[in-house]
Amino acid sequence: MNKVKRLREKYPQFVYSNYSYNFSNNNLEIVFNFKIKPDLKFRTKITIKNAKQKRGLDNLIFHLGLIEMLNYWKATCSPEIAIEAGYLNSDGIKFLKKVIFKGMGQYFYENKINYLQKDFLKIKNDCKKKLSVNIQKNNKRGVLIPVGGGKDTPVTIELMRDDRNILNGFILNPRKSQLNIARIGKLKNLIIVSRELDPKLLKLNKKIGLNGHVPFSAFLSCLSLIIATLTNSSRVAFSWEKSSNEPNVKYLGKWVNHQWSKSIEFEKLFNSYSKKHLAKNIEIFSPTRNFSELEIVKIFSKLEKYHQVFLSCNNAYKIGTKNNEWCGKCPKCLSVYMYLYSFLGKEKLKKIFKENIFEDRKLIPLMKQLIGKERFKPFECVGTIKENRKVFEMLKKQNKDKNNILLKI
Repeated sequence: MNKVKRLREKYPQFVYSNYSYNFSNNNLEIVFNFKIKPDLKFRTKITIKNAKQKRGLDNLIFHLGLIEMLNYWKATCSPEIAIEAGYLNSDGIKFLKKVIFKGMGQYFYENKINYLQKDFLKIKNDCKKKLSVNIQKNNKRGVLIPVGGGKDTPVTIELMRDDRNILNGFILNPRKSQLNIARIGKLKNLIIVSRELDPKLLKLNKKIGLNGHVPFSAFLSCLSLIIATLTNSSRVAFSWEKSSNEPNVKYLGKWVNHQWSKSIEFEKLFNSYSKKHLAKNIEIFSPTRNFSELEIVKIFSKLEKYHQVFLSCNNAYKIGTKNNEWCGKCPKCLSVYMYLYSFLGKEKLKKIFKENIFEDRKLIPLMKQLIGKERFKPFECVGTIKENRKVFEMLKKQNKDKNNILLKI
């Protein structure tokens, strides 16, 4: 806590300075500028490729910057955020504070930050330039699908496949798995987005700054409104499942949920705010919202055309990582392996994972976390403890392989 206190005293104000954008060579180029007083400056550049020129993007881009800035604000946890880039009314300030306090619970927990203390965060906005709500009427058949590289996106694509739906997609900083899923899914329009965080941020994190989880799906939600506008899509179909509603651990008497920005609470909050202040005619939803992890895996297990290309390991998607393989050591790998094992079996899974993860004794503590026998559910996008335990007990009863050490705990 002393470190946090020192940083907050040294860097009293974070500033969202400005944003700019222009259409160039069929690309939409967006730049955000931030600074942390007294002496730190940062710049993010986002390029949306093959973008047709459209009006009414200012407010959407401004709000994208509000979420983007959290990647930099978390480095010093400055007690004041000054928004100079645009006007944010009282609804906007309430929305932003909720995204910070709910979506960054893991960050507060891991850095032992008392975010409930009086005057922890002030959001200051003196800009008088009001930005208008996007009222563009998009094609009602147009569905935009944010393409992830895991098992959930293929399920969403196939659920939304309908002769009347026009399936568009976008990928942020694409990896091989995402491109392959989009190709196999035969999306009509695929928009590629590149995002370059300021390299000074990584140096700051290593040297003096704080680090931790930010609500990435909130960023994707704001980005999707821009791309939905560009692709004339009226709906955005995310792949958020029921298990995202379950929190991980309590901190300072409040629940911390790693997946909060995928939860039904966030979905309702975002849609309500968006309809009033962002994009009146674009809806965000999830066709897998009421599905359990087991139900999603059951559907995915039948989608064999995706089995050799999907990759749900988050270690493979970390910034700076070029690996395109399952690590076989993280909660996501173990969880996906466990659920798919009940449908595909060991031999088919070996073709995907290249190994039998159940034979790794080092993963015993992780398995105990997944099934609620140790500590709390890992900070990852995994199923609920109740369902994890159900699948584990089912596999344990069926297990006839003496090498499956993890199924003997």
